[in-house]
Amino acid sequence: MTKTLKQMLNSGETLMVPGVGDALDALLVQKAGFPAVAISGYAVAASLGYPDIGLVTMSETVDRAAQICRTVNIPVIADADNGYGNPLNVRRTVGELETAGAAGFYIEDQCFPKRCGGLPGVELVSTREMSARLRAAQDARRNPDTVIIGRTDAFNSKEGFDDALRRALIYKDAGADVIMVHGLRTVEELRRARSIIPGPMMLTIGSRTDIPIETLREIGIQIVMYSLTLLRTGIVAKRDRLNELQRNGGIDHDANNMIPMTDLHELVGARAYGELSDSYADGKEC
Repeated sequence: MTKTLKQMLNSGETLMVPGVGDALDALLVQKAGFPAVAISGYAVAASLGYPDIGLVTMSETVDRAAQICRTVNIPVIADADNGYGNPLNVRRTVGELETAGAAGFYIEDQCFPKRCGGLPGVELVSTREMSARLRAAQDARRNPDTVIIGRTDAFNSKEGFDDALRRALIYKDAGADVIMVHGLRTVEELRRARSIIPGPMMLTIGSRTDIPIETLREIGIQIVMYSLTLLRTGIVAKRDRLNELQRNGGIDHDANNMIPMTDLHELVGARAYGELSDSYADGKEC
């Protein structure tokens, strides 16, 4: 899958990549026909009952990445947060994510602990420290096709847009294969960033950005990550069903807004596992 992601980037096509927090959502992304899937750190934190403020550990992130990578056969882009420490921590993080099966990862220039880029109080490390993180990531990756995405959160900090573009160029020189300037929202901002930053760019479509994919393709954005679409949609659907159950004392399990059990079995591979189990039937003793 690592080589596949690199080939997709080299083709110049614009990849629509939904963000997920668990393997089930990753299966849905694959079934819908998307070329790749990205792990949303916010979604992982939320699935563990935490806000995205640096409470999730490196081992928890790697465990979730491994679960997702073993479940789908499309490239997985992992969220490496800020590398979980100094450059030595970054080296270990990269090695663990590659072992888990990630085809690429994005790493940001926030201080430790980090927080969601959309929350107030984002603080950044120096460009020197972030460059060291990126060099450590390069040194640690065993597969040269593993995609390193350098993310700057300067746009959402007190530094602002101009510093974000300055940092992006420094991170590109430090070895990032792809650059993400987190928080860009308008076509004008994207065009300016695209005119300055060389090589592939990644954009996160969040709660405050709704730019058509045709426009992003024309601008030349290579990876468009819909980071919280599934999380926010799923929460509303689950909340509505729970409210219905509480209000009515029952629920229509055959309603159009619920997946049929046969489809659910198929999604998680029940039939395939059943056939595999049958292939070992000669050894069954009880």
